[in-house]
Amino acid sequence: MVSPDPQQTLPTFRLEQSRYEDEMRRIAEAMQGPVCQIGARARIIDDKEVTWRVRCAGKGFVGADLERGLNVDAVFDVCDPLPKITAALAPVLEEEAPRGLICAHLLEHLRRPWDAAANLQALLAPGGLIFVQVPWVQAFHSFPDDFWRMSLSGLLELFSELELVDAFYSGGASDVACRLTRDGVPDFSQEARQMEAQIFQVLLTREENQKWLGGLRERRAYLSRGYLPVTVVNFLARKPAS
Repeated sequence: MVSPDPQQTLPTFRLEQSRYEDEMRRIAEAMQGPVCQIGARARIIDDKEVTWRVRCAGKGFVGADLERGLNVDAVFDVCDPLPKITAALAPVLEEEAPRGLICAHLLEHLRRPWDAAANLQALLAPGGLIFVQVPWVQAFHSFPDDFWRMSLSGLLELFSELELVDAFYSGGASDVACRLTRDGVPDFSQEARQMEAQIFQVLLTREENQKWLGGLRERRAYLSRGYLPVTVVNFLARKPAS
């Protein structure tokens, strides 16, 4: 039996914070063109001054959506059979496979996100990157409906053919990004993910909870003493080169 080394330091988790927009810029810079954003219609998600089209300028950007509209170059349902999707993209991509894919705040609104994930993995060129954003905690928001919440574990399962490059959390305000590190290195292990409860969850006593709820201007149901803020999972993965 080997005795533990008293000089050995145990690994410790640390929450690293960064500017959300800096993270988005870094992801856009890492992607090679052409870049295709799925769910790009401006009035729904990409309606800010700094859009993915702006971030990826000069790389050959294509906005795709279920319906025509501002910021949309190709129209298709990402859950359709793959040949139908590639046919819709062919005129704007000139038969070239996208080397960058953006899928932000879309999968939770699809009845069959596993079909979408399979299509996106097949559509992405070898060596290409995909960036996915999904809510882990968020109130119901229809578009036109709202079906799913996904953890990092769920995304790893959906995109099992890809290699995880990076993952971090952000909130509803889209101002701060949070990444868990262990001994100075980003950590995506299940052990790290179990730290969510200690990092993001607020636990109140029954008395504190009732007092807090009673002081709100609008009535809220008393369902729990543990609260998680709006939490978005940001997921960056690469398709193997061969």
